[in-house]
Amino acid sequence: MYDPEREKILLAEAQSGNRDAFGVLYDALLPGLYGYVRARMASDVEAEDVVSEVVLTVVKKLRDFRWQHPGSFRGWVFQIARRELVDFYRDNGSRDAPIDAARDSLPDPLPGPEARALHNEGRADLLARVRCLSERKREVVMLRYFGGLRNTEIATVLSLDERTVAAHLSRALDELQSGLCNESLKTEGEMA
Repeated sequence: MYDPEREKILLAEAQSGNRDAFGVLYDALLPGLYGYVRARMASDVEAEDVVSEVVLTVVKKLRDFRWQHPGSFRGWVFQIARRELVDFYRDNGSRDAPIDAARDSLPDPLPGPEARALHNEGRADLLARVRCLSERKREVVMLRYFGGLRNTEIATVLSLDERTVAAHLSRALDELQSGLCNESLKTEGEMA
């Protein structure tokens, strides 16, 4: 469970050079950070490289970070992650993450080939639907469900008001649930 007071104390200790405190912050951030980055990358190796760059940047700039509110630290880290992703794709000649490539290779916690096949099929469908969303809605969904961020943290990452984030998330989920993306996918399939 997220404890903002504990995070604030650990952050102050980490900024003073306490490696153990930074380790605790790192352990708390890594699953969501990796999940978000991995959902945007074509391979584990690329995702690990980007996450490593994010962590290096956080370490270098940690003393400059100023606590503003609960979630501001996580928001700051994910802002760095977004910039690293943009840099990665710009440097590799692409505007955005290849969701199609990433959908087949996301980490899979389910055992057995049949369970994995069913899970991968559902994941591929979800990522195809997410791809149909506008860029802003797609980013909100990725940060929320792959990065594990709360709306206040997403607002920090995207420099938006928390109510705007909630509205984007609500509309994105409505679009995903209503099947608007299904129609888009069918149209794309017919054109291919």
